[in-house]
Amino acid sequence: MYTMYMALHINNPAVEQKVREMALAAGESITDAIGKAADERIARLRPSEVDPASPNVDEILELMRSFKLKPINTELTNDEILGYGPDGICE
Repeated sequence: MYTMYMALHINNPAVEQKVREMALAAGESITDAIGKAADERIARLRPSEVDPASPNVDEILELMRSFKLKPINTELTNDEILGYGPDGICE
């Protein structure tokens, strides 16, 4: 099997300088630095396969406390709020 590699040619001097600085800071070759940077960017751009952590009870309670809740339907009786009609049957 024959594998062909193509050189990467950067026409923008500012971008080339950034790549060289990145490689120097990482202590890597330019090729390795570009490869790792590309891998990291691809990983950020792909949708995460892991579900975000579910909030814990304390986080949910804190969120609930953050709302300025006011009573609603204050003219309704407790039975009406629960859905019971005058005959005691849930509507």
